[in-house]
Amino acid sequence: MDYREVKDQLEETKLKLMKKAKNPNLSPEEQENIQNSIINFEYIIELTDMNHFERGFESDK
Repeated sequence: MDYREVKDQLEETKLKLMKKAKNPNLSPEEQENIQNSIINFEYIIELTDMNHFERGFESDK
């Protein structure tokens, strides 16, 4: 996978989690777990960007 494919996949997963978090029937524990997962995916996306751009690849944002 190249950078764009990885980033798109991570962003898609994050969006799915964000939609899932809007479910009013979730327990507080489920809500917290989803929010923690969203935070983790944001961090992974940030690391992916840093890794890509630190290597001097062209910016394709």
